[in-house]
Amino acid sequence: MQRVLFTITASYNGWQVRDELRNRDWFEQLEDAVASASTLAQARYQLTGNSTGVLVEVGQGDTVMRVRHG
Repeated sequence: MQRVLFTITASYNGWQVRDELRNRDWFEQLEDAVASASTLAQARYQLTGNSTGVLVEVGQGDTVMRVRHG
């Protein structure tokens, strides 16, 4: 099964957390966004057993996997 991804992108002098369905929360600090997305990803993994991850966009279309669960 494919990993469920939460994505963090730069947005309005801060960071937007998104899942596969919708925009979630907005944060001023990247580390706060990563912590929130990691919590969401961990909860999804525990509830469904499906692998999850947190991607951070770093430039034009480039991403870095910051967190993995499962």
